[in-house]
Formats: sequence, C-alpha cells, structure tokens
Amino acid sequence: MAFLKLFSFSLLLLQISDSLSSSLFLPVTKHASTHHYLTRIFHGSSPILLPTFLIVDLNSPFPWLDCSSSSDSITAVHSRSIQCTSATSNPSLSSSSNPPCSLPIINPFTGASSNGELVQHAISLHDDEISAVDSFLLSCAPSDLVSGLPSGSTGVLGLGRTRVSAVSQFSHFFDYPKKFSLCLSPTDGMISSGNDENEVYKSMIYTPLLENANSSYNIIVKSLKIQNKKLPIEDLSSVKISTVDLYSKMETRVYQEFVKGFIKEADILNMMRVPPIGGFELCYGVEGSRIVPVIDLVLQSEMVKWRIYGHNSMVKVNEEVMCLGFLDGGNDLNGASIILGTHQIEDNLLEFDLGSSMLGFSSSLLKMRTSCSQLTLSTMPMGKGIQSS
Repeated sequence: MAFLKLFSFSLLLLQISDSLSSSLFLPVTKHASTHHYLTRIFHGSSPILLPTFLIVDLNSPFPWLDCSSSSDSITAVHSRSIQCTSATSNPSLSSSSNPPCSLPIINPFTGASSNGELVQHAISLHDDEISAVDSFLLSCAPSDLVSGLPSGSTGVLGLGRTRVSAVSQFSHFFDYPKKFSLCLSPTDGMISSGNDENEVYKSMIYTPLLENANSSYNIIVKSLKIQNKKLPIEDLSSVKISTVDLYSKMETRVYQEFVKGFIKEADILNMMRVPPIGGFELCYGVEGSRIVPVIDLVLQSEMVKWRIYGHNSMVKVNEEVMCLGFLDGGNDLNGASIILGTHQIEDNLLEFDLGSSMLGFSSSLLKMRTSCSQLTLSTMPMGKGIQSS
C-alpha cells in the first residue's frame, strides 16, 4: 500500500508546473508497517529502467542496494581509481594488482555488516532519460544484507556527509549548490534541492553542523528546557538527526533528568498519567491532556532553540493514550547526547547546507498552519524530477 501511495503521489507531482530552471525532487513516503521513510529510483539500461525502493538514511555515507537484478548496466570500480579514493580512506596501494573497490556496508536496522563492491551504475529519478545519470556511484550489497530492511526495499539511499553520498553526486552531476532540504510528514514528504526561494525558508533558524569523523549530521546542544525551565544536565555533547530511528533517544543520564522534568511540568498542567504502554515509559490520557509541556533544545546560544511541541513530543498509541516519544538510549550514542528521531522531525522543514556547514530548521511548520505535505504539493516550485537548464 505504501508503494501505491508513493506512485500516486509521484503522478500528482508531475502535474505541478516548474518555476525554477534547475531543481531536484524526490518524493518520500512512509512505509505502512515499519513507519520508516523510503523513496523510489530507477536503475538499469534504457529503455529498461527497473524501479527500486530505497530507505532514506540521512547518515549513511553512500547509496547501496542489491544489484543482482541489474548486472548488465554496472561497471566495476577498481581500488586504484579516483572514484575509490573518493569513497574510502583506505584504498589499495598494491602495485601488483587492481582489485575491485570494496566498501564496508552496515544495515541500519539490523546492524549486520558486510563488504560491498563500489560500482558505476545507470540510474534515473523517473522512468525516463531526463533525470538519468550513467555513472552514479553506489555499492552493491550481498543479497543477504538486504534482509531486515522494510519489505519491498532493496537498499539504502545514503545522504551522509561524504563525497559519494547521493546528495554530493547530484550536486556534482547537475551543478546544484551543495545543499538539500528534507521535509517529512506523517504519511509522505520530499527531498529537494534548488528550491530555497520559497517564503518558508526566510523564517528558518540556522545552527552549525558539527564536523565529525563519520558521515552523520550533528548539531550543538547547550541545554534542555521544559516549559522554559532549564534542566540540571551538564556536559551535553550534540544532537544527531536521524531518519532511521523512529523516536528520539537520549543518554541514560540525560533521559532520567528529562523524564523527571517532564513529569513535574505535566503535573502542573494537570495531565492525567496512565500506565505505560507500547514500549514507552511515560504515558498520559488523551482526554485529560489538552496542553502538553513545550520542550526546547537550546543550541549554540539561548537565542537559538529547536522547539518541540506536543504533536512532535507525544505519540498517540491509541484513541485513549498518548506517550512521551523519547527513549532511554543507554550510555553510548556514538558521541551524541541525543538522537532526534523521525517522529520529532516530522513537519519540520530542514535545510542541510554542506557548503557552509549549516542546518536550517523551521521548528515546526504546523505553527505556521501548514505541513510538509501541504508545502510539497502547493508551495514548492518543482517539476518532473530534475530539470537541467
């Protein structure tokens, strides 16, 4: 059903007129059973273009998929090539051989890992040649590594901060600025580039992206506030933004203070606490909880805050119960204090500017009486995928 929705969504987008000379657009939809986000590309040699559904992973360093159905359109990349040097920090230096370029691949859902061969592959964003790229770099994963991905998907669209991520390659091939936007709604969304003249962008707040040893998108966090009251938490490191984690995770020490602070403010607002359900620790009755405490992530200064309102902080488990959508992530979140999951970033327009290493965010479009779905369909100027000037 999710794939059918994405197909219908794509058809609708083809009817929208384009007011830009150059734009990239990928529709995104939410998988019906796992609630993860996926998009569709086409691959193979023209005129036979095969559709494939890929999981959107903001932090994976490069795109990868099961290439077994499209071997005819694949060109191997060897370890002593420029492409391999761009993709890996440890290319083969052997002068006696030139083996295929091998990259480590991790399934973001199961944690399983394997090596995959870097290849040049013909892909298109649509089932035509307008948006075709003949030498797109991706890694061919072993078929068994795909096991554990949401049903129907055959790989991952890696958008990480590397020279071979999908974003970097699109910027290179189509001469776009090295930045992209992401907007997810509870049902669909979009990945786009070249559309930053829209009025919504003018109200965005910007914060630096932290440099790190991996490909992830992390931002500074100085403190946490609930109902404008600062929590007694010291030595916060960073917030990692994720499109794989459904709900936000916090280091145990951070989570414990966060829950205590939330309970205190929820009691003041007379929220009706109920027994936990659905794997969440803190739950409340929907009927008796019309006002929910506002959460602020205070970023590089007191003037820069990512505000989380009730529709992003609470998860409606059923018609009677909603729960705080934050989880105890243990003591090791790979250097981050908080991982911000998809439920918390839904209906927030995010702009990742890799050239200036800045993140722009809307801090909830719903406060502007719109959503990612409305933004995508009615206010974003876009045409049929990629239009080159």
